[in-house]
Amino acid sequence: MIDIDAIHSRVAASYRRQSHVNTAIDETKFSCLRNALVPAWRSTCCPCRRRLSAARFRRRPASGRSARHLTRSCRQYARCADAKLAHWPLPDRQLRQRRRQFKAVNAKGQALAVSKTDKGTWQVATRPGDAVTVSYEVYANALGERTRHIDDTHAYLDASGVFVYAAPFRAEPVKVKLDVPAGWKSRSGMEPGDCGHCFVAPNYDILIDSPIESGIHEFHSTTVDGREIEVAIWGRGDYDAKKMTEDLKKIVVETGKLYNNQWPFKRYLFIVHATDGVGGATEHINSTVIQRPRWSFATRKDYLGFLRTAAHEFYHTWNVKAYRPKEMVPYNYQNENYNPLLWIAEGHTSYFDELIVLRAGLQKREEFMAEYAKLIDDYRHQPGRFQQSASESSFDEWISVGGERARNASVNIYTKGQILGLMMDIELRRQTKGGKGLEDMHRVLYQQHSVAMGGYDPKAVRAALHQVSGQDWSDWWSRYVDGTAEVPIDALLDTVGLHVMIDVPKEEERKEHWWAGWRMKEGSDPALVLQVERDSPAWQAGVVSGDVLLAVNGIKVSAKDVSEKLSLSSQPPFTLHMFRRDELRQMQLTPVLQPNGKAKVKPVAKPNALQKALNAAWLGVAWPKEESAQ
Repeated sequence: MIDIDAIHSRVAASYRRQSHVNTAIDETKFSCLRNALVPAWRSTCCPCRRRLSAARFRRRPASGRSARHLTRSCRQYARCADAKLAHWPLPDRQLRQRRRQFKAVNAKGQALAVSKTDKGTWQVATRPGDAVTVSYEVYANALGERTRHIDDTHAYLDASGVFVYAAPFRAEPVKVKLDVPAGWKSRSGMEPGDCGHCFVAPNYDILIDSPIESGIHEFHSTTVDGREIEVAIWGRGDYDAKKMTEDLKKIVVETGKLYNNQWPFKRYLFIVHATDGVGGATEHINSTVIQRPRWSFATRKDYLGFLRTAAHEFYHTWNVKAYRPKEMVPYNYQNENYNPLLWIAEGHTSYFDELIVLRAGLQKREEFMAEYAKLIDDYRHQPGRFQQSASESSFDEWISVGGERARNASVNIYTKGQILGLMMDIELRRQTKGGKGLEDMHRVLYQQHSVAMGGYDPKAVRAALHQVSGQDWSDWWSRYVDGTAEVPIDALLDTVGLHVMIDVPKEEERKEHWWAGWRMKEGSDPALVLQVERDSPAWQAGVVSGDVLLAVNGIKVSAKDVSEKLSLSSQPPFTLHMFRRDELRQMQLTPVLQPNGKAKVKPVAKPNALQKALNAAWLGVAWPKEESAQ
């Protein structure tokens, strides 16, 4: 048996200070975090030497829940207590870093036997009535992984990367109290507690989905439909915080419209990290952390990238956090949450982030179309779309490893999901004469298959499509979701008065170029082959990833000039000389001619009234009078 009222867990984090070129490392270890296994939290924070700082967390029973009650509840369980760490938010290599020196003692300070039963579970042997304290070290220099980072300017904590839990108490309320250096501010999606650095959550699921940013940061707030929208920016950079807040507000407004202003939160927090060597973002239940290189906000291209990321993560507040595939309700933190619908959870989110930024007036039509041209061109160069279905890709996402074979043997849930989102949206608008679209399907999922209702499955999605359109989508689903039929992109775009074309600059001397279907490592000399597209000329010639291309028709080449050297060569086949595992090889390459220039999405020559109307319904902005075909 185990007496949970005195369970505490102690975390010691290592802080690693690195030079700006990441060559010199000065590592200092110190005990810095104490966390909890029972329903409430308290913490203290102490400054450490070398301007380092840390936090200590100690867990105690929540008010209104006596220790005696907790003891009775725990004694229903066996004489072994399991302390668990969430597995799936991070890969195995990070799990190995996260916990060291796991120990347990009873109330008398006597050591208890601890056995590790899997990569994230420690089993503590106990006796009836035991009060147990567990302690362990945490590596806290994982800023780029958006999990744990502590230095002299801030502490960023994602609960999934810091706090273990006891399964019998997963549903119990928790309290976090931070005692931090003077001048620090603490922000989180959790509700504020009874002090300036206190937070409360109704259960561990909310805690683990509510990152904490404590430290020195710029803070702004605004209001949308009675909801507080907060922005906390840590790090210096070329951003305009006031403009960022205004633009994020526009994103919030437009996203709310997609759901008829049915909000799943009362307050939302954008955490922005502007620093070096980072990138990416993670959604949470009513917050997000977005990481960008500090000098990647000022140019329009960079800033639009930031806004699209923000729109993506904010849309996740509904799609994934408020409703998601039933296999992920509730989250299974210890195992992969296999399901066939991640192409909706992630791919549709990618689909809507572009639309949201457009409808918010933050990007122009031509910028939106340029992104879609790149998307379509990239998709058409993924041979894996014929090898793996969207549902199979979703299921395998948990165990996919990427690498040079990925594009040839699999399809990306983001890209395929976005393409299918485009197809579903345009087809719904065609079926309803512009009256309904993909957002209507998502409203149905939100209203009828929320997390509280158990989530959705493929049958529920098809039912939602039928509810919106009045049409049966079973055959469509078999062909494009469970199957690998080619998506009719050209016909789809024609429905809304658009087509894909190759725009060749007038100053381009050569209208065509030889295409081989390989990708070289940028800057490599000789040219190192990173990837070969399935069934391409290079594939047919026998070129594989890892080959080192030395010469074409006897002329030395590098990654920078290989395309130019091909263009200057005579008619194919061309003779290739390359090293494979340090052995010289000779091959014959027969490339194909392709037009120079970039793919662009442009209006058709003579769009009719229906095409213009469907286009306006799809994009949410009117067809411009001055736009003409090219």
